[in-house]
Amino acid sequence: MKVKETEDKYNRALIVFTGVKKFSEVYDWLFEHYNGYKFGIVIDVSGTERGAEDNSIYVNFLDELQEEVNYHCDYVRDGMIYRKR
Repeated sequence: MKVKETEDKYNRALIVFTGVKKFSEVYDWLFEHYNGYKFGIVIDVSGTERGAEDNSIYVNFLDELQEEVNYHCDYVRDGMIYRKR
Protein backbone atom coordinates (compact mmCIF):
# COMPACT_ATOMS: atom_id res chain seq x y z
CA MET A 1 0.00 0.00 0.00
CA LYS A 2 1.24 3.48 -0.90
CA VAL A 3 0.10 6.65 0.85
CA LYS A 4 0.30 10.15 -0.60
CA GLU A 5 -0.67 13.19 1.47
CA THR A 6 -1.56 16.01 -0.90
CA GLU A 7 -4.23 18.62 -1.69
CA ASP A 8 -7.19 18.38 -4.03
CA LYS A 9 -8.10 21.00 -6.65
CA TYR A 10 -9.84 23.07 -3.94
CA ASN A 11 -6.70 23.14 -1.73
CA ARG A 12 -8.22 20.80 0.86
CA ALA A 13 -6.01 18.24 2.55
CA LEU A 14 -6.35 14.87 0.82
CA ILE A 15 -4.81 11.48 1.55
CA VAL A 16 -4.69 9.02 -1.35
CA PHE A 17 -4.18 5.31 -0.67
CA THR A 18 -3.22 3.07 -3.59
CA GLY A 19 -2.62 -0.66 -3.69
CA VAL A 20 -5.03 -1.31 -0.82
CA LYS A 21 -5.76 -5.00 -0.32
CA LYS A 22 -7.93 -4.70 2.81
CA PHE A 23 -9.87 -1.67 3.97
CA SER A 24 -8.58 -2.25 7.50
CA GLU A 25 -5.12 -1.19 6.27
CA VAL A 26 -6.50 2.31 5.58
CA TYR A 27 -8.19 2.44 8.97
CA ASP A 28 -5.04 1.31 10.79
CA TRP A 29 -2.84 3.83 8.94
CA LEU A 30 -5.22 6.71 9.70
CA PHE A 31 -5.48 5.78 13.37
CA GLU A 32 -1.71 5.39 13.68
CA HIS A 33 -0.88 8.72 11.98
CA TYR A 34 -3.83 10.88 13.08
CA ASN A 35 -4.85 9.21 16.35
CA GLY A 36 -8.52 8.74 15.58
CA TYR A 37 -9.19 12.08 13.87
CA LYS A 38 -12.49 12.04 11.94
CA PHE A 39 -12.30 11.57 8.19
CA GLY A 40 -14.65 11.32 5.24
CA ILE A 41 -13.67 8.44 2.99
CA VAL A 42 -14.76 8.55 -0.63
CA ILE A 43 -15.38 5.12 -2.11
CA ASP A 44 -15.84 5.56 -5.85
CA VAL A 45 -17.19 2.51 -7.65
CA SER A 46 -18.02 4.31 -10.89
CA GLY A 47 -14.73 3.15 -12.46
CA THR A 48 -15.64 -0.49 -11.94
CA GLU A 49 -18.93 0.09 -13.75
CA ARG A 50 -17.00 1.19 -16.82
CA GLY A 51 -14.53 -1.66 -16.59
CA ALA A 52 -11.53 0.35 -15.41
CA GLU A 53 -10.07 -0.74 -12.10
CA ASP A 54 -8.74 1.91 -9.74
CA ASN A 55 -8.04 0.65 -6.25
CA SER A 56 -7.31 4.14 -4.90
CA ILE A 57 -9.11 5.36 -1.80
CA TYR A 58 -9.47 9.11 -1.23
CA VAL A 59 -9.70 10.45 2.32
CA ASN A 60 -10.66 14.00 3.37
CA PHE A 61 -10.82 15.64 6.79
CA LEU A 62 -14.48 15.92 7.83
CA ASP A 63 -14.24 19.51 9.08
CA GLU A 64 -13.13 20.71 5.63
CA LEU A 65 -15.95 18.79 3.96
CA GLN A 66 -18.49 20.18 6.42
CA GLU A 67 -17.42 23.75 5.63
CA GLU A 68 -17.90 23.09 1.90
CA VAL A 69 -21.32 21.49 2.38
CA ASN A 70 -22.46 24.40 4.56
CA TYR A 71 -21.24 26.88 1.96
CA HIS A 72 -23.18 25.17 -0.84
CA CYS A 73 -26.30 24.97 1.38
CA ASP A 74 -26.05 28.72 2.02
CA TYR A 75 -25.16 28.49 5.72
CA VAL A 76 -22.57 30.61 7.53
CA ARG A 77 -20.87 29.98 10.86
CA ASP A 78 -22.11 32.15 13.72
CA GLY A 79 -19.97 31.26 16.71
CA MET A 80 -20.48 27.56 17.37
CA ILE A 81 -23.62 27.16 15.21
CA TYR A 82 -24.56 27.60 11.55
CA ARG A 83 -27.27 29.99 10.38
CA LYS A 84 -28.91 30.44 6.98
CA ARG A 85 -27.58 33.48 5.10
